[in-house]
This record gives sequence, structure tokens and C-alpha cells, in this order.
Amino acid sequence: MAGRHRSYEGPSNSSRGRGGGSGGSSFPTGLVALGAALVLAAGGGYVLYTKKHNSTSNAGGGHPPATSNSSCGTPTTLNVDANPDVYTAVKAVADGMSDPCVHVNVTSAEASAVAAFLAGTAKGGDVTSAPDVWIPDSSMWIDVAHGNGVKSLAANPTPIATSPLVIGMPKPVAAANGWPAKPFGWSDLLANFKSNKLQTAVSDPTTSGPGLAAITMLRAAVLGPAGADKAKQAQALQNLTLVYRVMSTSVSSSMSALLTSLPSDVATAAGAGGVAAFPSTEQKIAAYNTASPATPLVALYPADPGLGTMMMDYPYTVSSNLDGGHAKAAAEFQGVLQSPAAVNTLQKAGFRDPKGAAAGILTAANGVNPAVPALAPADSTHTAAGTSLSVWNVTSEQTRGLVVMDVSGSMGVAVPGQVDPNTQTPLTRLQITAAACLAGLPLFGDSSQLGLWTFTTKSTADGGGTVHNELVPLGPLSAPVGTYPNRRAALNAALQQVAIQPGSRNGLYDTVLDAYKTVLNGWTPNESNAIVVFTDGKDDGLNSMTADQLIAKLNALKTANPNHPVRVMVVALGSGVDLTTLSRITAAANGQALHAATPADIGSAVIAGFAGRLSDQ
Repeated sequence: MAGRHRSYEGPSNSSRGRGGGSGGSSFPTGLVALGAALVLAAGGGYVLYTKKHNSTSNAGGGHPPATSNSSCGTPTTLNVDANPDVYTAVKAVADGMSDPCVHVNVTSAEASAVAAFLAGTAKGGDVTSAPDVWIPDSSMWIDVAHGNGVKSLAANPTPIATSPLVIGMPKPVAAANGWPAKPFGWSDLLANFKSNKLQTAVSDPTTSGPGLAAITMLRAAVLGPAGADKAKQAQALQNLTLVYRVMSTSVSSSMSALLTSLPSDVATAAGAGGVAAFPSTEQKIAAYNTASPATPLVALYPADPGLGTMMMDYPYTVSSNLDGGHAKAAAEFQGVLQSPAAVNTLQKAGFRDPKGAAAGILTAANGVNPAVPALAPADSTHTAAGTSLSVWNVTSEQTRGLVVMDVSGSMGVAVPGQVDPNTQTPLTRLQITAAACLAGLPLFGDSSQLGLWTFTTKSTADGGGTVHNELVPLGPLSAPVGTYPNRRAALNAALQQVAIQPGSRNGLYDTVLDAYKTVLNGWTPNESNAIVVFTDGKDDGLNSMTADQLIAKLNALKTANPNHPVRVMVVALGSGVDLTTLSRITAAANGQALHAATPADIGSAVIAGFAGRLSDQ
């Protein structure tokens, strides 16, 4: 569940260095479509946004020179990394400290960047020293850091402020959807990802607190009802990968970037187009409205039964490596931040006090509800955020994939109960498969690389042998192909025109090997290099090799290219497939064979296999 994470907001685009002074501082069709898209996605990655620290060494981190004071000699410098949204208020409190023997140097630092630096996983960036005190926007980041092996943080940090996670929505859109009388919760947001009625945006969960909190709450909303039932858990995980994949197509780099672009991107009325919903902190909604925008926002507080929402908690997190002087200074500054004057400063900036009490700009006039919302149960495992982030990273990674479709005669068989909604004519296995791929194509970003092959065999009278045709060569979706302005347009056209080769049979083995070699040639790092094959057949004896020979060749290619994994997934349709043999083949290629009893089950089978891989993360 979502849990102990009480508060968080997103990274800022402004850069502040650490210097002297305190400154500077409709399922089945939709499911089929999405399943065909999801099977090609795998992997992870961490995007880091960082701020500059000076690296003068001292206990607990870098400390800039401090001016000598006659009453205590050299003052103790306390380095504090505060999340960008709370930085200004924390700095103002530090500037007002009267103790000449303690100098508090506050730096604006993204929580994700600090967590990565502490874990030793930062890839470059400007955070070059560990802070004495870290104030992320949520305890989620502490859980993520602990999950990555960080042991330098003192236990039981206490919040300095709070702000509920809400769903921000333009006031006219909210009113059209029944606000304020009708609630809007996580289940409504999940339903919207399927219907796409409201254009939804999300700040990058790998760097933004509201983004990470949102995917964590959505994970709880999807997985929670499954309870301990293993079968229900598997189905729920499939659905979660679906939701994350849809979300990943509309990610903003940060909360600040999302809000900065909102005046021009926001939906000004129901059905008008533009951003109509996005996870945010309450503080950001209220602060946005104080500028009297043309289209004001309202904060919607999810109150799903048994779930509620998360309270971002801005924990005052002290390094466990401090010497006595710095530990004393950290305790003193914490006391100052808990004083009525400091709490008032934070409330004026739009934050609630540590117990959730609202004041300052948190008024109905600014689109928020000052009452304490229904809160999510505590995450006693402290793993929900980290697990959600791992699944997100795998699901949202860019893809370099080849779609391979069987066009042999049996793929022209009509599927009972499946008809064209316009003509009411029966749909064939191939038509349903092509429609799935067509509908899933928009889920891939322009930087993804895709290609399309078909395969079959010649008849025995014609000498047999596999025939596979490259309808669209593998490459970036944004790149032009022939007379088409981009590969996406070429794939759309090809999928609408793909046709059965009457009388032909299946030539799977040769095609799998050739496709593997094609994807391996030009293997790209930091992307999912994958092949998904749709077929309803089994070995017809027309391949140039047996299954065992194919497996041996795949194993040889893997051995020769240990750092270039290529994953082969086969979606086997109908009842005539040899799933045992297909499973042996795909296991040799880092993949899985998935059985769909009918083509209408393609999406479920694909996501099941993909989710199975995610469960290992």
C-alpha cells in the first residue's frame, strides 16, 4: 500500500549552488492493443536532476568556510539539502536564526538526486557531497534510498510540514464532472486511462515526488483488491503494467515544468482538449491559483474506500555520520523549524503543519479544501515506492522492437463472436492481431524503434522454404520511410493492408532466427531490444532446421554476445499450437511463449508474460 509516505513535490528547473551564507541554497480491444505494445517494453533507468554543492570536507559533508565568532570561535556550518518546493521557506527560517555559533547553509536539491548520490548511483550531476540534513518532499525517497543500500540516515525522521497528494484539475473541467459534490479518486483516474476521456499528465516519477506518489497510489489501487489470491495478483500486475505504459506517454520532466507550461496547455473547458488532470501536491495548486490564472485549478482529494491519498511529509532527515558539533547544530535547527514562527512561515507558503492543519493560502478561494483528507494506510514494508518505481522504469523504457506476424492460410480463419462493428462481418485471426498492433502503436514514443515483418512458407509443390517479408524496416518511429513522412505512418498503412497468403503454411523457426539476427545487428543500449511473434501454427516440416537446431543457434548467438540481450516473445493463437516446444525456443532467447486460446486473448497473454518479468524486479 501507499503508506508512511506523507508528503512530496517535484523538482525545480532553477539551479541554486551551495555557497557562503544561508543563501544559494474498452478492454478486450484496448487490452489486446496495449498488450501488443507492452510486450516490447522492458528495462529501467534513472534520470537525475541535481544541484551544485561545494566540496570542502567536514563531518557529514562539504562545509564552506565560516567566519570566526569571538563567543564560540569558528561557527559550525550545517549543510541542509531541501527539496525545491520547500527550499524558499526553509531558507527564510535559516536566515532568521539568531545563534552566532551555528551557520545553516540551505541548498535547493532534488530529492531524487540526493537519494542517488547517497546510494552511489548518480550518473554525473552536480551533487558532490552528502548533506548533514536532508529534507526531501516525501519519506518515499528515504525508502528508495534504503532500498538501494543507503545506511547513513538516522532513523525516524520527523516532518517539518505536510501537503496532501491531490489530483489537479481545471475548475471548468471539474465542474463539468460533478465537482464539488461528486468525488474523484484513484479508481476514476484508472478508468480514465482506459477511456482517455480526460487528457492526463504526470511529472516524471523518477525525479518528481508527486509523480512517484501517484504511481505508488495507483499501484495500491490496482493491486490492493487482489489480496493474497495469486491468480488475482497476476492479473492485477498485468493491469498495472498497462496503466503505467499509458501514463508514460504523457510525462513532464518535472512538476515545475508541468505547471510552467500549464497556462498554454490546460483544458479551458470540458472536451476542449489540453491537460485536464494531473497528480500534484495541494501546495502547488494553491500557489498556482494565487497568481489569478485565466483558468484556475481545483484540488481533488481521492477518498477511495480503504485507500485515501498520501500525505507528503517533508521529513527532517539527519545524517548518522555527524560529529558531536554538527549533530547538535542539526538538533537546534530542527527545533527552530518546529517553532510557531517557522510553522507560520511554511503555512504562508501553502504547506500544512506536521499534523495536517491548514492555514495561510490553503483556502477554498484558492481551489483547496482545508479539511484533513482521508489518508492511505501506512506502508509497513517501506518498499511500495521502490517497487512502483522499478515497475515504472521497466514499463516506460524506450523500445527497439520487431513485430513479426504469421500470414499463413490458417490466420484467415474467422473467430467466432468477433465481428467488424461497422460491417458486422466476421473478423479473422490476422485482422484482430493487426488491429491490436494498430491500436497499441500510439503507446510508443517517437524515439522508439519499430519494424514489421510477415512470414509464411511456400507450398511443397513450390519447393517449400520460409518466406518473410520486411513490410517496414526497423528504425525510429519519427524517421521518414519511403513516401511516408515517418515510420509511424508507414506502420499504420502496412498494418491496415496486411493480408493472408492463401494455401501457405507456417515457417516459424527460420523467421525467429532471422529476426533475432536482425535485432542483434544494431543492438542499442538503454532500450528494450525485443521481438514479438504472432502465430497460430506449429512446425509444418518446411523449416530449414528443427526446434533443437534453432535452440542451439540461439544459444550460440547469446554466448557470442553476452552483453547484447535480445528477447523473443511468441504469442501463440488457437488450439493447434505446440506450446511446449515454443516455450523451449523462447527460453533460449530470454523470452516466453504465451498462449491465447482465442485472438481476443492476445492482450491478456502478452501482458501476463510481461508482468511475469516485472515480478522479478
